[in-house]
Amino acid sequence: MNIQNYNDAKKLLSDATEIDFDTSFSLAQLCSKLLRGTVTENNGREIVIRIKDCLNKVDNRTYPIWNDLCESAGLYPYLETALLKGSSVIRHEFHSSKYLQDIYFHEEQNKVSLELQSKNSVILSAPTSFGKSLLIEDIIASKSYNNIVVVQPTLALLDETRKKLLNYYDDYKIIVSTRQLPSDTLRNVFLFTPERVVEYENFPKIDFFVIDEFYKLSLDRKDDRGVILNHALNKLLRFTTLFYFLGPNVASIPPEFHDTFCFKWIDTNFSTVAVDEYPMTLTSPRDKTFNELQLFKLLSSFDEPTMIYCRSQQRTMELSERFLQYLEDNNQTNSHSTSGNDDIAEWIGINIHDRWILKSALHNSLAFHHGSLPRHLGSSIIDSFNNERLQYLFCTSTIIEGVNTAAKNVVIFDKMKGQKRLDYFDYRNIAGRSGRMAQHFIGRVYNFHIQPDEKGVDVDIPLITQEHAPLELLIQIEKSQLKASSVERLTEFDNLDNELQSAIKKNSGLPVQGQIDLVNEIEQNMPTLHLLLHWSSPYPSYDQLRATIDLAWRHLQSGAEHNISSAKQLTYLAFKYAHVHSISALINENLKSQFWADREPNFDKRVNIVVFRMLDISRHWFDFRLPKLLSAISTLQHYVFFKHGYTQGDYSFFANILEHGNFPPNVAMLLDYNVPPSAVVKISRHIDPEASPEDVLVMLAQSELEEFGLIPYEINKINAITRRKT
Repeated sequence: MNIQNYNDAKKLLSDATEIDFDTSFSLAQLCSKLLRGTVTENNGREIVIRIKDCLNKVDNRTYPIWNDLCESAGLYPYLETALLKGSSVIRHEFHSSKYLQDIYFHEEQNKVSLELQSKNSVILSAPTSFGKSLLIEDIIASKSYNNIVVVQPTLALLDETRKKLLNYYDDYKIIVSTRQLPSDTLRNVFLFTPERVVEYENFPKIDFFVIDEFYKLSLDRKDDRGVILNHALNKLLRFTTLFYFLGPNVASIPPEFHDTFCFKWIDTNFSTVAVDEYPMTLTSPRDKTFNELQLFKLLSSFDEPTMIYCRSQQRTMELSERFLQYLEDNNQTNSHSTSGNDDIAEWIGINIHDRWILKSALHNSLAFHHGSLPRHLGSSIIDSFNNERLQYLFCTSTIIEGVNTAAKNVVIFDKMKGQKRLDYFDYRNIAGRSGRMAQHFIGRVYNFHIQPDEKGVDVDIPLITQEHAPLELLIQIEKSQLKASSVERLTEFDNLDNELQSAIKKNSGLPVQGQIDLVNEIEQNMPTLHLLLHWSSPYPSYDQLRATIDLAWRHLQSGAEHNISSAKQLTYLAFKYAHVHSISALINENLKSQFWADREPNFDKRVNIVVFRMLDISRHWFDFRLPKLLSAISTLQHYVFFKHGYTQGDYSFFANILEHGNFPPNVAMLLDYNVPPSAVVKISRHIDPEASPEDVLVMLAQSELEEFGLIPYEINKINAITRRKT
């Protein structure tokens, strides 16, 4: 058979039940020709990948030819070593990691590795399936640097990285909490979000740092954490200019960055998986029920792991619930249940609510994943999906931010990301979650909407360009590095007294003008506000907390978000939560309230609504936002009252109670290791208050965890950080 082009080859490989010698040879001829062309090289590589996916169909007499073509395509991880001969053996070994056992890099990966191992800085733009993060582990395994900082956008991604580094505990101290001090005897790896880089005050001399998802430096993406990431970059560059930035589908970075730093810019579209995209036509675009029926019929036809992209957190839960009902109505419920999912479901029943939809979903091999789930729970759901204990995963854009998954299929059901349309950058990143190197050679993407117009992303780095940098970032930059226009913009700030400047800088990322206005309000209402703001006890009175949060809401908070609509509502819930520090208690109290009973009479529906709201509030406000706001106001009131001779308050105790519970620091550290709070409560009863965080980990590794009253899910989470087999 004479196969003329890539599309013919693709169709043949998809349709054929058997590929005889002549057909296979003809495919190989076409593939060889495509690989030699600059424009067609990717098509040639895709044919090799598609052959690997259906190798059992291919006449085995042509296997050596395809192995040679696999090498020509640069796909060294896919080579069959038994078929290698002569110089191919040498080339294969040249692409092996010198530090990771049994790991072979593909051609482009190896080029990046050689640059990094030569101690050159690299900025890499490459597809999801490139294997960018593997190179982080390779650097750490090489022991080329004593102190490394890895900056990733989410705690979920950092936890994934931490798990990969368990084998290096003998050589490195892995630091995930700002409570941990660096080692003087081992090397150190700091696994931090940008916020924690800014907060941490005990860095030794940093030799090398990594910024994952570096496109988030650009404020054009409307990510409210972009300023903090730039601040973190600014801090790290004061230690070293050796770095590795990695991210997907970036077209360019500012010329000023090229002019300022010495690095290798690598922009590649090398991929280790092939992707088939299937446009789905909505028969009745305005009929919501019918559209969902189309989706559910499609999903029920799959046997492989499938992710479904949804525009919002609430949407993931609603679709999960309705799909579960669809499966039950059509007698397609999954009778297969695994101990892993059962353990998660048991924990949910005890610590969140027994009738929450996620519990029954897990028993039927489906779940949802979004940013308001407790961190440890989100991590466990991803693990279950990757281990094929879950077949369906309804997700938000959290999957864009580097949570590595093993999905065969990705279904893009919604065209929005929150309130805005998906752009080409986000679309490609979501689609890129289909397929996985050496596991699913071909990914499938089912898109229910028209693909966005192709457009590259130009990443601005406002720390360097400064043209569009907000004041919150400019005040963190050394004076000698400010441009003349930036110096002019800071005139008003520079006229403040030095102590106030220091206080505002300490509150990184919060609005500069808002802080100034807040200080002015305190000074103008000194006697009244002093009575309400100078508290320092672990638990303020309700009126004290209300006055403090009201100031934050008006001056430092941009408005209603994450199910909180007013300072009064936030005060009420924070006051309650601080005293019970139990999300299940808040959930149960709200479920019993007349307000929710009137709003949603159906109890099961009420459970799902209330659980989502309380989890969202807890994750966004209590775990992060409110402690940061309280810390900021604590700093500002201290400045004002000290200046005028009044006693000062200290809100750190209460902020810590909200964020970490009333745990000793050595045990609170376990929360950063994704140990659920329910387990930390039980463990804290058995811990010496004087023990170091490292001593706590050693004790847990040597203890019979059942004796602490831990349930299987909690034991599994602790075993995951102590390197014990579950």
